[in-house]
Amino acid sequence: MIETKPKWLKYAEKAENLERPQLPRNIHKSTERLVFCYQFYKVRQEWWQVAEEERDEGKGEFLELLKTFDRWLIIRTYSTLGLKSTTDFLLWLISKEMKGVELFTAALQHSFVGRYLDRPYTYLTITRPSIYLRHSSRQQQNPQSEQSEQEFTGDAPYFFIYPFTKTHEWYQLPYEQRREMMLEHFRIGNQFPTVRTYTSYSIGLDDYEFVVAFESEDLNEFQECVMRLREAKARPYTLVDTPLWTCLKRTPEELIYLVL
Repeated sequence: MIETKPKWLKYAEKAENLERPQLPRNIHKSTERLVFCYQFYKVRQEWWQVAEEERDEGKGEFLELLKTFDRWLIIRTYSTLGLKSTTDFLLWLISKEMKGVELFTAALQHSFVGRYLDRPYTYLTITRPSIYLRHSSRQQQNPQSEQSEQEFTGDAPYFFIYPFTKTHEWYQLPYEQRREMMLEHFRIGNQFPTVRTYTSYSIGLDDYEFVVAFESEDLNEFQECVMRLREAKARPYTLVDTPLWTCLKRTPEELIYLVL
């Protein structure tokens, strides 16, 4: 049975000095650096051999853990159940320090449910302002040309994770040429108002160079947006952009009900 005082609480105590972040309205312009960690989990088959009473206690503990750490991190929960064979759910962790990600993960691993979880995919990134949106005078002349004012809410029903890496040739191009191609990218995206993006940077931190997170109210509109972006001039300079993840927004309570 689960102990009266769960082992994970000692990691929560170490997180008490962490300051909870706030997502900027426009991540592509904000100078505040935040740590994003996208953690994909798979429930082991052994979980279903555990007695129902113990599983119920474990689910309650997991929910308490999520709510406790949400004091110091932004934690968003998504289902991938049935959408990819390798994962069941996603936890998007947002922290001001990598220590927050570390302590949360340690706590989860020392929880009852944590014994029955595998984490086959993790993407680590930090936020930084886009180098292609830094010329304010030009933005004022054509404010509709860039995806500069779209507010990412995190509440849309569909969420997509798109890690990718550019080719070496991309970085050898003159800055103005790269910028023009990226502005075309933004203009295409602006034609799909229900699709909003968050770009964060993995360069030097993880295997990919970038992770783009999309949210959308409409699955069909998101697919149309991606199809149009495939025709953009910058497309030949993408070296790798798989796997691509489709996730469904769920509250912690909904997620636990579905996957555990």
